Amino acid sequence: MKSARPREPWLTWRDNDVLHAQLALMQRNLLPTLAASGLGGLATLGVLYNIVEPTALWVWLACHVLILVAVFAAQLWARRNSSSPRQRASLMLACMALLGVVWGSVAWVCVAYGQPMALIFAIALVGGASSGALGLGGALLSSFLAYLVPAVGMIALAFAYVGGPLFLPLAAIAIIYFLLTSLQAHNAEQACLEGIYLQFENKALVERLQQESAQSQMALVRAEAAQLHSEQARLVAEKAKVMSEKANTDKSKFLAAASHDLRQPLHAMGLFLEALSQSKMNEQQLSVLEHAHAASTAASEMLTTLLDFSRLEAGVVTSQPKPFLLQPMLVKLEQEFGLQADAQNLVYRTRETTLAAFADPNLTDLILRNFISNAIRYTNTGGVLVSCRKRGGSTVVEVWDTGMGIAADQHADVFKEFHQLGNPERDRRKGLGLGLAIVERISAAMDAKVTLKSVPGRGSVFRLWLEGFGGSIVHDRPVASYSKDLRGMRILVIDDEEPVRQGMHELLTSWGCVCHTADELSTALRCVALLPMDAQPEVILADYRLREGATGGQAIMALRSYLTLRGLDTPLPAIIITGDTAPERLREAQTTGATLLHKPVSASALQQALIQLR
Repeated sequence: MKSARPREPWLTWRDNDVLHAQLALMQRNLLPTLAASGLGGLATLGVLYNIVEPTALWVWLACHVLILVAVFAAQLWARRNSSSPRQRASLMLACMALLGVVWGSVAWVCVAYGQPMALIFAIALVGGASSGALGLGGALLSSFLAYLVPAVGMIALAFAYVGGPLFLPLAAIAIIYFLLTSLQAHNAEQACLEGIYLQFENKALVERLQQESAQSQMALVRAEAAQLHSEQARLVAEKAKVMSEKANTDKSKFLAAASHDLRQPLHAMGLFLEALSQSKMNEQQLSVLEHAHAASTAASEMLTTLLDFSRLEAGVVTSQPKPFLLQPMLVKLEQEFGLQADAQNLVYRTRETTLAAFADPNLTDLILRNFISNAIRYTNTGGVLVSCRKRGGSTVVEVWDTGMGIAADQHADVFKEFHQLGNPERDRRKGLGLGLAIVERISAAMDAKVTLKSVPGRGSVFRLWLEGFGGSIVHDRPVASYSKDLRGMRILVIDDEEPVRQGMHELLTSWGCVCHTADELSTALRCVALLPMDAQPEVILADYRLREGATGGQAIMALRSYLTLRGLDTPLPAIIITGDTAPERLREAQTTGATLLHKPVSASALQQALIQLR
């Protein structure tokens, strides 16, 4: 763990405090991660059942379940026995290592009791499990590496053991995946530490300002100098303002870099999964692939929502409303929170609805998650009901619970930061008291309204009032339906990441496109120079960040200039793909006339963009 470093000489804290905060973040994701791992084990059994000895799979699944139970019991014991942060960190490292071993052993079960081709599905399953484990172990790099080393290492060794022209390259790809995922875990830990440091700094700053204010007041009483008091207060306020502005600037820069680095592997994984979906598979294999695709999509949506909300706090992201049906969102929330409610012996129900709303679906999802999470946390008996109804021109989403209720004089306070009811001891297992404060900020950004009604001892209902939508909603067409419109399309892909280039090549060629790839501008120029004019690319598809500080916009302008000299009359259409959500990227794309797509890009969005440019 990287030690906490005070930013100013008056800031002090202990490494144990930082480690305790990291472990608290990990504990929040423990139960969902273990549940997802258990479901992944069942999916593994289903997809490998006909190509691997069933007895071996059942033994593996039994060991998997026992390890999940042991991990949960060990973490519960550590919390209840008030173990030191370092003891809990060591225990977490051991637990993550056990999870890594159980997933990595899938490969050797395939080698020993099945067909070698089963390893292809094993790497997809372990890749999906590793993405889920990043949500648990990302706050502490050493714990995630304890998982990743045995999980991916055993996969790579299995490929190397089988050998041959097919599996040896896959062993190398597994190693590359390990390195890229380790880099993302490092970035995730840095993001976590940055947030912890900022929290400690803000707390220390408040204490320091309080001390300085008290000292100033004492000096003013002794000196009876009212003018000096005013000047000193002004200087302190200016200094606090400068420090606050600097913190916001640093956070914006950090979020811009983290957005690109964290989106890159998710973008590559989505391309590989989409390319894999074009191959022939049986129904069970297709079902597993669909689950892996859904997990990748959910991780992408969650990352996008979290990063955009952090930028929303900094005032650089606004709501992006569009019409959407509420029922798919409610079904997804029930699938996620239903298990949590079942674990607490609560009834979770969703009333089906055909209503639609005109709002930002990602921010709406985040608000409802906070409502439902709070409802389950503060309900001991009974259950939770999620429903929708139409009120005039509004669509109202309601979350009912039979919990402890909230007194009328507390209705305004519950939306304040760090304010919690029924938690005077500040138990971190009950959250940080930020959920409803987040809801209030997002609803203000969406120009939506949140209301609360509650009866102490009987329960509460939180309502989110959204703009209603009565028109028809066109669903995204299936990916395969676009392929016929792209056959023969010549595309030049420029990206400095080999996995992205390979995944993009596999995906585009599966659609019938003619794809050329380049890692930088000079390579792209050589590729274009060798092609006859009737075989020149029709579209340039460029990553925004290229090598040596170059950008995709610069590469597009250079290629257009070169092709103009060779006699091309009209500028080539272009698409810029970026993981940076800063407004500057949109302005730069507009200056080049290029279409801008944000990572991770779905296959549907990419195909629609290409068809529009054809």
